[in-house]
Amino acid sequence: MRIRWTVIALVLSLALNVGLVGLIVYQTIDSAHLQSDQGSTWRYITAERLQLQAMRGQFCGNSSSPTRQELLAWESESRAAERLGEPYDKDGLLWLRDVGVKLDDGDRLVGVCPYMTWQALDNPSADALDNAGASCPLEPLC
Repeated sequence: MRIRWTVIALVLSLALNVGLVGLIVYQTIDSAHLQSDQGSTWRYITAERLQLQAMRGQFCGNSSSPTRQELLAWESESRAAERLGEPYDKDGLLWLRDVGVKLDDGDRLVGVCPYMTWQALDNPSADALDNAGASCPLEPLC
């Protein structure tokens, strides 16, 4: 009888240890994934902020807001060395790499939507993300 309880205790101990090791492995993988996501988010936010700084350096010396053509010309010049995607219109915003630009009816800049900053810090709903042109709080460029 005594040997039987010893075997049961050893099997139960082994099962608990395997479960504990599994939990530790899961937490380690989850932590590494979280750190990777955070690193990616901060890289995107940094790229967005650098682009805003470059735009401010280019356009804030003028008293008038830039036009669509001026923005596209600046983007094509600055993008040539980086080989990134083309600007596109979506949700009422002109997307220049990492920053959405809101234009008025006369194709002049109204404000910018720093998408990654807004998404990471304000945690908007999925509907707001799908309609960034109406939902993203605009910041002035200058």
